[in-house]
Amino acid sequence: MVMEKYAVFEVGTTHIRMTIANGKVGEHFHIYKMLSEPIHINQHIESDGMIKSAKIHECVTILKMYKKICEAEGVKNFVAVCAQNLTTAKNYKSFIDELGASIHQEFKLLTNEDETNLIYTAVINTLAVSKGVIVNISSFSTRIIHYSRRMILDSVTIPYGSVSIMENQGVDAFKKQLEQNAQFLKGLDPETQIVGVGDVVTSFGRLARKMKKYPYDHDHNYVADLATFKQVFDFISTLDIEKRQKIKGISSHSSRTILGGMCILDAVLKYSKVESLVTSMAYRNVGLLCNAVIPTTLERPINDLLTYSLDTIYDISHLDSEKARRHYDLSLMLFKQIRVLHKLPRVYAKVLRVASCMYHSGGYINNYHAILAAPILGVSHKEIVLAAFASSFKKWEDFQLNEWVKYKDMVTDEDLEAVRKISMMLAVADAFDIRGKEIIKDLSCDVLGDSVILKLIVDTENQMIKTDVGVADVEIFHAKKCAKEFMNTFKKQLELL
Repeated sequence: MVMEKYAVFEVGTTHIRMTIANGKVGEHFHIYKMLSEPIHINQHIESDGMIKSAKIHECVTILKMYKKICEAEGVKNFVAVCAQNLTTAKNYKSFIDELGASIHQEFKLLTNEDETNLIYTAVINTLAVSKGVIVNISSFSTRIIHYSRRMILDSVTIPYGSVSIMENQGVDAFKKQLEQNAQFLKGLDPETQIVGVGDVVTSFGRLARKMKKYPYDHDHNYVADLATFKQVFDFISTLDIEKRQKIKGISSHSSRTILGGMCILDAVLKYSKVESLVTSMAYRNVGLLCNAVIPTTLERPINDLLTYSLDTIYDISHLDSEKARRHYDLSLMLFKQIRVLHKLPRVYAKVLRVASCMYHSGGYINNYHAILAAPILGVSHKEIVLAAFASSFKKWEDFQLNEWVKYKDMVTDEDLEAVRKISMMLAVADAFDIRGKEIIKDLSCDVLGDSVILKLIVDTENQMIKTDVGVADVEIFHAKKCAKEFMNTFKKQLELL
């Protein structure tokens, strides 16, 4: 399937946004460009209910510029939508028609149900949170979506957002709306997590990580506890708008809306009694792209987020997916066969998978940096960090201890031991695939005294003709180079047959 380019145009009352992605129909997509321009149509609607000609011209100009960018990028597939809240304008129909005519693209007016489904689709296809309450905060409304096991159970839209909640006792009014219309937030399953969506939540996550000196600078899937939330909320509450605008890492728009948005999050957290907040970078545009590029998401979410994201990375980065698969298969064989040696719990299986599948991703840079920067889904921040370390060295003497200590509040001594053992398994598995021929089909292991005997079950069809070199001698020769490090790691001699 050939890679194609997709563009999403979104027109709301406060911003016009464009998203461009590479995608393969039915398989995956990767967003590589997002642009946003403030338009503040809401101010015109509030004054007399009409969108003025000057504002319409401004919106048309922005869309034409976006279209020019798309033409330069070679985009052939377009999705164009207008937000439901535009219907509060008396002339919204003629406004939408004029926008479409200006760039020769029909705009779909989203319904309230569309908006809910798109946000849910974006979150469920990018976060491995099986039971959650999505809180999508915009400037003038908050959408709350309760889901469990890939199904929406309840949803409500409350007409107070990060801007409007700060006006006319909006906080009290929002809390009252929660009690009247969001009673499903009471008595939630203990495993339920709040998933925050929107610029406010992104800004909160960045401030939280900075204040906690969180070592992994990644927006998506950052998990904050109530103590962290309160620390940031108390800090923001003491600052006036001028001081908030000087905070590094948040946009000018967010500096004006973060306090209101955190008032909303505070009310939801207290009312629901949920004790954690997950930050999501998947907005409505991701939901639109899911439905356009991967039509199956209209019926059911992506089943395995980790596999999906790894496949996307291979394709976008032109990596050898078959080599990655072989390395993972061989690493997993070792993980299972020498379990009696490594004694690692199953929680490290995902670390092994990410590390082995991304083992050859570094190219001209260290695997450590490549994995930390990769858009990997379906795993926690800690699992990504452990995988990055595990794939970055073959000998313990090359381990980056000075880098490891930066993560001291995230990792444990047990994690360090696990990283060393997984790294050893990755190195042996790499030797077993030195020719890239899938010679080794399976492994069997015997632990006898001070020795570990690994018997290689090989593909006899690859037996080399008229040579003294046996079918797996090349692999055994290179794997034996790991014997000393294997001994240092597992305290057993490595023997190969």
